[in-house]
Amino acid sequence: RPNEVTYSSLINTFARANQPDKAAEMFQLMQQQGIRPDEVACNSLINAFARANQPDRATEVFQLMQQQGIRPDEVACNSLINAFARANQPGKATEVFQLMQQQGIRPDEVACNSLINAFARTRQPDRATEVFQLMQQQGIRPDEVACNSLINAFARTNQPDKAAE
Repeated sequence: RPNEVTYSSLINTFARANQPDKAAEMFQLMQQQGIRPDEVACNSLINAFARANQPDRATEVFQLMQQQGIRPDEVACNSLINAFARANQPGKATEVFQLMQQQGIRPDEVACNSLINAFARTRQPDRATEVFQLMQQQGIRPDEVACNSLINAFARTNQPDKAAE
């Protein structure tokens, strides 16, 4: 009989195969079988929806985690930030970033890069710069992704001189 680990593995498998609806089906089946989804199952489903550009569905799973007493971790937060970044919703990505900090989770390179990218995609280079500087203040060394996203933010707003800085 399938258990928590079995269902989590199946959800993750469908998530990686870019089949969010199948992942959600497994998640629902898990619950119907009386098995409470764990952090791994929730994170996998959030990631599936993030990759499929379905931030609202990712948010629903994130909220479900909280309702069930599962404290969202760095993985869940990063996936949700990424979901909002991909959907060009930097305001919501910022809310999750702030929630992360309020819950004592130190944003990492992945969270910062996703947020910089969200601001770059929506032509907000000043906000992207703020996150880039925050990374440095927190001792996170900006990598190629962060640097390229910041350059892109200035390029999209026709500010090549600032991009060169």
